[in-house]
Amino acid sequence: MNKHRFVVCTLLLAFASASISGFQTAQASEEQDAPEERASVQLEFIDANEAAWATSFIGKMKHKKVISGYEDGSFRPNQPVTRVEAVIMAVRLMGLEEEAKGASGSLLFKDASMIDEKYSWAKGYIVTALQHGLFDVSEEHLHPEKPASRIWVSGLLVKALGLQEEAFAAMTTATDFRDAKDIPAGAVGYVNVAAEQGIVGGYPDGTFQPKKPVTRAEMAALLDRTNGNLLTQTGAEVRKGKVISISFGDQAAGVTERVYGTEALGTLVMEASEGEEISFDISPELVVSFQDRFVTATQILEGDYVIATVQDQVVLEASIMETGKEDKKKEDDDLKDKKEEEKEKEKEKERKKEKEKEKKKKKKKESDEKDKEEEREE
Repeated sequence: MNKHRFVVCTLLLAFASASISGFQTAQASEEQDAPEERASVQLEFIDANEAAWATSFIGKMKHKKVISGYEDGSFRPNQPVTRVEAVIMAVRLMGLEEEAKGASGSLLFKDASMIDEKYSWAKGYIVTALQHGLFDVSEEHLHPEKPASRIWVSGLLVKALGLQEEAFAAMTTATDFRDAKDIPAGAVGYVNVAAEQGIVGGYPDGTFQPKKPVTRAEMAALLDRTNGNLLTQTGAEVRKGKVISISFGDQAAGVTERVYGTEALGTLVMEASEGEEISFDISPELVVSFQDRFVTATQILEGDYVIATVQDQVVLEASIMETGKEDKKKEDDDLKDKKEEEKEKEKEKERKKEKEKEKKKKKKKESDEKDKEEEREE
């Protein structure tokens, strides 16, 4: 009986040990495969997954307070953006929010009474847009509730960049789109400039589809591209490199903090091309794109590969394109590939040697047979 109990206990202990070992192995595997954990900044709307491709654009524009959602926490990314929404977004992108809030005056659109009645909250933005030349001189109606088309948004954003003169100069240049005949003659220049600036592009079939409504997600992407152009106009430049060090506050040993507005800045040091070290000031509260989400600048780590938009030595925008962990994995993968390549070369050498042996063996056999044949003939 005691012997039986001993066997049962032994089996139970072995099973428990195997279970724990298996759990630990699985847990280790999950930890190895899990994405790198960094504290995220929540900029997503509840329906973000409905347009996953635009998450970063929507998040960036939300952070900049260029776009906003609905009371229920949704953004409705696949819903067409209306003209009045597009105007408000463009005004905010231009940094004219405060001016719009204090703007007043009469609107002379033929649908002004409807705007006063249904969109009084947006009137200041419309007035500001008029004062900054965001409408065509021939526009008699705003049609605020009408879905904004690709052609209309292209014109709006080119004007937001202040590139009207460039658009006028490009009015007689034919576009490369297959449906160029569907683009109004007075809008050709705006389409050309919008395409040249990288704001809009064509579809895989080579068409532009000028009358197609722009969705709210697409509008976020177009605004992000326009924002890049606005920053370039003000002297900002894009710098890329691997992070050598990043420090904030007390972490910056021997480094004097620089104050930007009312905010103390940290220091970001990167290794650019050809080993050049470049240093910039960076806010700890700066929102940084990372994979499919956002983090603050305090989550940037040594070894990360970063793309930063910089002006006056201050980082205005940044994205973590590759982490140090991923970089190490890439190095390991490259080393593994190199070893595999070397093994394959060795195998190829062996195969060549074998072929040479077979060739010599065959040649010797043929020679021996020939000698034997000659002997028989003699």
